[in-house]
Amino acid sequence: MRKSLSLFLTLTLLMLTTLAFAQSVWGNPPPPWWDPQWINYDNHLWDDGAITWTEVDEKHVNVPWIDRDNALYDENNPERGQSVEMTLLTRAYIPCYLEMRVTGNEGQTTIQSFGPLAKPEAEPTSYILAFDNEIGGFVDENWNSLGHGRNAEIYPGDFWKNVYIQGCDIFKVEVYANDDYKYEVQASPLTPYDANTEGNALDSLYLQMRYKLGLYGNFSRTHTFDRPDEIEEIAVMDACEELTVYHQFRVPYSRNIAHGRYDGKVIFRAYTL
Repeated sequence: MRKSLSLFLTLTLLMLTTLAFAQSVWGNPPPPWWDPQWINYDNHLWDDGAITWTEVDEKHVNVPWIDRDNALYDENNPERGQSVEMTLLTRAYIPCYLEMRVTGNEGQTTIQSFGPLAKPEAEPTSYILAFDNEIGGFVDENWNSLGHGRNAEIYPGDFWKNVYIQGCDIFKVEVYANDDYKYEVQASPLTPYDANTEGNALDSLYLQMRYKLGLYGNFSRTHTFDRPDEIEEIAVMDACEELTVYHQFRVPYSRNIAHGRYDGKVIFRAYTL
C-alpha cells in the first residue's frame, strides 16, 4: 500500500514538474489555428523578393498640356485599317446609227448613217415605182384589182366611178436606229413629161398611198399627195426599236387625164429626234 502511494506521489510530482517547465518555455498555451491572430500567417509564404510598382493617373505628369486622351496607337489591327479612295467619273459616247432598207419592184436599197451630221441619200435609177396598166394593172376605190393587160378593156373613171392604176409592187421599208427616230414619206403630184395637158386635161397627176405597220397589220386610210412636197408622218419610234412598213401606191385613171408619161418622186425618210 505504501509502495502504491509512493508511486502515485512520484508521478504526480513528475507531471507538475513538466507543466511548470512548459509554462516556463511558452508562457500561455498556443491558441487554435482559426484564431484571428493567425489569419495573415501565410501571407508571405510565396514571396520571391522582387517587387515592381506602377500607378497611372494625372498626378504623375510633367507636361500637363499634352493631349494623351485621344491617341489611337498604330497597331497592325485589321479593324483599324487605313485606305485611300478616288472616284473617277466615267462616261461613254455611243455614236448614233440609223439605217433604212427599201425593197420592192425587183430591187433593194440600203442606206446607213454612222455618227453625227452623216446624211446619206440614195436615188437609184435601176428600179422605179412604175404605174403601168400591164404591171400593177387597174384597181377600184377599195384597192380591189380590176385586171391588167396591154390592151385591157377597162374604161377610164368618171364622176360616178373611180379607177386607178396601182404601183408595180408593194414596197417594204425597214428602219432601225439606236436613238429616238421618226419615219415619214414625202411626195408631190406627178408632172407631165411628154403628155399634152392643154385644154381640158389636168396638168398634174396626184398620187395616193396607203400603208400598214408590220406584215400582219391593217392598211391605213388612203392618203392623197396633191400638193408639192407634202409629208405624211408614219411613225415615231423609241431608240433601238425596229420598224417595218409596207406601202402601196396608185394614180388616178380618169377621163380628164391625158395619155403619156408623168414623172415624180416618193421619198422615204427616217431621222433621229
